[in-house]
Amino acid sequence: MEELLQSALSQLSSAPAWLGTAKQALLDKFGTPGLIAAVLVLLSTLVLIMVKLVKVSFDLVRYVLVPSIAVTFIATYFLPYSFVFILPVSVSFFSVVLLVRG
Repeated sequence: MEELLQSALSQLSSAPAWLGTAKQALLDKFGTPGLIAAVLVLLSTLVLIMVKLVKVSFDLVRYVLVPSIAVTFIATYFLPYSFVFILPVSVSFFSVVLLVRG
């Protein structure tokens, strides 16, 4: 975990040159308030994207993974097929249900 953190920090510290150019252009044209506004917009956009990704991942677990495994376990008792053959069918079915659910 420490290595991953060090790797991320090293990549952040070696940001591309265009980032410095964009910062300077914002400072020249809009001043410090413009730079602060741009950073706030960027951070809020990143937070919004992260929240959406977390929501999608929890929806996948709640509406696809758990029901698929439950249905597959129940189906293995009543059908002559194994768990491995029924699981892809149930995952596909519940994926379509999640897509329709929207």
